[in-house]
Amino acid sequence: MKRINLTTLILLLPGLAAFFGLFFYPMLVTVLQSLRPEGQDTGWTLENYINFLTQPGARQVIILTFVLAIATTFLSILLSVPLALVLREKITGHRVFRLAILIPITVPGLVGALGLLLFWGSRGWVNLFLTQFIPFINEPVRFNYTIHGLILFYLWHYFSYTCVTTLATLEGLDRSIEEAASVAGANRWQVLRHIVLPLITPGILAGSVITFMLSFGAFSIPLVTGGNYRPLAVEIYTQIGVPIPPRWSLASAMAVVMAVLQIAFLSVYMRVLRRPIA
Repeated sequence: MKRINLTTLILLLPGLAAFFGLFFYPMLVTVLQSLRPEGQDTGWTLENYINFLTQPGARQVIILTFVLAIATTFLSILLSVPLALVLREKITGHRVFRLAILIPITVPGLVGALGLLLFWGSRGWVNLFLTQFIPFINEPVRFNYTIHGLILFYLWHYFSYTCVTTLATLEGLDRSIEEAASVAGANRWQVLRHIVLPLITPGILAGSVITFMLSFGAFSIPLVTGGNYRPLAVEIYTQIGVPIPPRWSLASAMAVVMAVLQIAFLSVYMRVLRRPIA
């Protein structure tokens, strides 16, 4: 048993070292910095948290961050489940569609944001098509620097994670279970609702959690295409990059608040989604 325990510890050491060095230590430094008076290395205070939470625009920033992340997560599920059901049937050209789903993952955030800014701009391809081929649209539709535009850009960049995990879970599902339900008298809707969806929920949960986390902490896309709509990640960057001297303690307090809100919402979200579908 001692040898087994020692072997287990040795195997866990690289993972523990990576966890401590890449997550725990930076988070600990951030928490400690958030409790320091601004511009000082000694003393402890909650003033940074109070200053942020009492700012007039703090509530709007937090709400905006949640709206963008929740809307992106919900739409990614709404888009991924039907798409996974279609691609599961190996339709003609399904490999091309699978490759297209993976493209947003491979594109760096800043490059994708600049591309979206040009593609959806007033003279971009989308507006050129709308103004030339849709009779009742005479002026370009504004997507850039709007909330609905941000949600659209978030969805393009992050829905792949939900779709890939949903498709992988669905393709690993034994079709004999569905066939047995059909033989028992269930129609396609009943099979989908009571058999397929509950069984692929873990895949939906895993992918949507990743989508939510990335959307909640998105930086490049809102920085480039958000305009006056700045979620928490951009506001934290603003506190560091704009004022002279930088407000490191305030930015750290905002980062801690962001992490706490994200963890709290994910805990509730995972508990709700794990409930069986009636």
